[in-house]
Amino acid sequence: MKGMKRYEVYRTIIAILIALALGYVLILLSAIPKGDMAFSEKLKVAITDANDAFVKFLTLPVARQRRGHWQFNLRGFIQWINESVPIMITGLAVSLIFTAKQFNIGAEGQLFLGAAIASFAAIYFPAIPILHPIVVILVASLVGAGWSAIPGYLKAKWNASEIVTSLMLNYVALYMGLFIIKVFLRDPNAGQLVSYKFKETAMLYLLNSRYRWHIGILIALAMSLLFWFIMKKTTWGYKVRLIGNNKNFAYYSGIDTQKTLFQAHVVSGAIAGTAGIIELIGYHGRFLWLFSPGYGWDGIIIATLARNNPLYVPLAALFLSYIRVGAKTMGRYTNIPPEMVSILQATIILLVTAEAFLSGMRQKAIEKEAKKSENAIANGGETA
Repeated sequence: MKGMKRYEVYRTIIAILIALALGYVLILLSAIPKGDMAFSEKLKVAITDANDAFVKFLTLPVARQRRGHWQFNLRGFIQWINESVPIMITGLAVSLIFTAKQFNIGAEGQLFLGAAIASFAAIYFPAIPILHPIVVILVASLVGAGWSAIPGYLKAKWNASEIVTSLMLNYVALYMGLFIIKVFLRDPNAGQLVSYKFKETAMLYLLNSRYRWHIGILIALAMSLLFWFIMKKTTWGYKVRLIGNNKNFAYYSGIDTQKTLFQAHVVSGAIAGTAGIIELIGYHGRFLWLFSPGYGWDGIIIATLARNNPLYVPLAALFLSYIRVGAKTMGRYTNIPPEMVSILQATIILLVTAEAFLSGMRQKAIEKEAKKSENAIANGGETA
């Protein structure tokens, strides 16, 4: 098992390095100047500009040059950390349901509707410090759980495809959430479709008020540790993992598979429901999304990179957030389009999910583990 885990880690790292190499090539091609210059001159200019842009891409989230000296980029660092919070939480939600081999992809709708309804609590709940944000997050969590319970119930009761039902419900949640904001919570004094401002007591504590670094990252990390404990150290987590590995074996072992799977859908929805509202009460201070923010889809990327391991989810989320912030910042200082990060994401996911990628390394890892097991059995037999 250790050999296989190492193989997956190496495989992911190699996929990331290949994607970064592809990113450099794309930057190089984008940097080739136009005009009547000789090709060799164009290439020299392109390499110089590409190197500069690639360094900015890799470093600007944490460091920047000013007057020839490198210094810590506090603004970029906070942006990196803040942007990792919602995708870290949705990554946990997707990891849970994927562990059970259920493909509920409704995290996007769960977080959107959860944020829309929880905005009522953020605006109208009594201004009680500490308690107020807790109530807001709980409301969002309950909404997410209830919304995810629909595909979970349909799957358990009638074996309806959770992929189809959860995907369709994303659109229902989107337009229902916008209807709620437009009809009940819209701020008429704002120049666009946004809610009233949340009460100050509903907002998360700020670690840095200038750049609005909120404690959402601490909440997300705590959720990761709690989720790891539940999945690895509790009976319920064992049931979910066993069902994911072999549903029939779990059933004949006496596990109520339908009930456990329904519970997994509900818990996953509860986690996803909190992602959107934590973003809003941590940074924005009101509901302002006019369309789906995409965090639920990012959660699928995070879960895939993390191999559904809750301890790896924060690392995957921080990595994805880092390259996105790096691309955005690079785009402000150079002529390289930041959309190239989408190509990097796609490349990484394709390589990580491709079974044939580094299959030889995987076969060697399996053979090595088998030989270790054989030697252990042989040594044990001699000792006996």
